[in-house]
Amino acid sequence: MYIFEDLIGYIFLASLLGIILTIIIGPFVYLTIYIRNKREEKAIELNNNLKREFTNKYQLDIMPNNAIIKSTEECYEENYYQLNFPHWKFENMNKTKDNRMNNNYIVWEDSYLYIDNYLISFDNPLSLMDCIYRLRYKDVEIKKSFYEIEKINKEKRKFEYNSTVLSIKDLIKLYGSKPTDFEYYCANIFKNIGFEAVVTPPTNDGGYDIKLLKNNNIFALVECKLFDKTKVGRPLIQKLIGASVTEKTSNLIFITTSDFSNEAIEYANATHVQLINGENLIKLSERVYKNNENNNYFDENSVKLDLHDFSEYMPKDILAVCYDNM
Repeated sequence: MYIFEDLIGYIFLASLLGIILTIIIGPFVYLTIYIRNKREEKAIELNNNLKREFTNKYQLDIMPNNAIIKSTEECYEENYYQLNFPHWKFENMNKTKDNRMNNNYIVWEDSYLYIDNYLISFDNPLSLMDCIYRLRYKDVEIKKSFYEIEKINKEKRKFEYNSTVLSIKDLIKLYGSKPTDFEYYCANIFKNIGFEAVVTPPTNDGGYDIKLLKNNNIFALVECKLFDKTKVGRPLIQKLIGASVTEKTSNLIFITTSDFSNEAIEYANATHVQLINGENLIKLSERVYKNNENNNYFDENSVKLDLHDFSEYMPKDILAVCYDNM
């Protein structure tokens, strides 16, 4: 009986102590939370004001939501940027997520743009590059990064080499180590004959590699296969036709450096898919690269970093997240 009474007494004292502590400490906790929220609100308001100031100054129509902008006292001598790439906390050899580890997550590395007296940070490197291209379109000078210079030199070598392409072996030698670059080679052919050619991102598996546009409307879908001796079979043609249903276009082109099986040719003829084998590709290349006067000049400013380039520095799973969050 006494034990029960003592227990009730202890509970009462503990409750009373809790009430007293709440009365004493509660206002301080509330005040701390209030001050912290006010600071966050003020920081958000300041960031939004600076974004409006920045977009007005450089006549931009939009700034990424994930950009944090600060005004600095110094004015940078030249505008430049720093790319940093997100990665998995625990990653496999190919840098993709290691599913054997619990609580794995993406470590976001901020990328930075230093421009005039502004410092802008982006947690998404794709958003940074999109902002840079918008600024350059407005004639704002921004120094090229190591990654851009590396791509320009690589594309310049390809440009010089393309004019001497004489055979399929030349194409295999040039693009065999990175077949995705072959897609850009084919896209450039279509650009030179009057199309707007958009290469699909590496995260896309929609059954086609290039989208051809005329007057901002889809004209055709193109699939490219850099094969040495293997012939393209019917299943790959069927996959391209499946993509046409999604994109709602009936114009389909399939390009390969090898050839097509008899079954693939018959099926393509029945479904009106245009086939370009290695022999015809070389003829088309010669017509474009050797007879077009515009190909005597290499425009460095036309070379841009794209998703295929970023795939060298980020795994596809993270690249897909960055692409969706732009």
